[in-house]
Amino acid sequence: MFTAAEKGVDLEGHFVDPNGTGAADVQALAPHGLLPVLKDVDFVVCGQQGIMSYLDDKGFGPSLIPRNGVVRAIHYMWNQLATDIALDAVAGLMSGSGDAAAASGCFDLLNSHLASKSNPALRGDFICGAFSLSDIHWAALAQGCMLADSSDVVESRPAVAKWWGLVKSHPSTSKENIRGYDVLPTKTDISGNSLRGVTINV
Repeated sequence: MFTAAEKGVDLEGHFVDPNGTGAADVQALAPHGLLPVLKDVDFVVCGQQGIMSYLDDKGFGPSLIPRNGVVRAIHYMWNQLATDIALDAVAGLMSGSGDAAAASGCFDLLNSHLASKSNPALRGDFICGAFSLSDIHWAALAQGCMLADSSDVVESRPAVAKWWGLVKSHPSTSKENIRGYDVLPTKTDISGNSLRGVTINV
């Protein structure tokens, strides 16, 4: 949803209970089980990375994938750190079954990176210098910490806290009157199994 808002793409979100109504439709779209699923007219793409890439290309404004080869490689590295390592740690915080130290360790890495970027190509306020898909990945994790009442994981780390403030106030890359942060889920959304949609110019 954040990527759709960032790129000015209308998107209607639906939560589908794996054992409830609509589950068969989702399974038909994603027989391999890769979720989430995006359907745009007759086009279907599955998985977080594929959906974010599609929305980045479909939307408006500069690409959220860096053009510089070195920066792009670092961008993909931070994306993978988010999805392959930090996501499980933050999910554990949200479910109450995790270890706060694991999430803290992930955000220690981010804090160190943000505080000591020596490569001139990375100069800027965000993970890869300019705002990118890496920031969207980590924004979801930061919001997860907030929802888990573990705001200190984010706010006690100076460079991360500064970055988080900038992410929350970051205007849409598409120049539309919407902020990606505003479509991140709240506790009410989570408890109600609901997803926010993105509506542009209404």
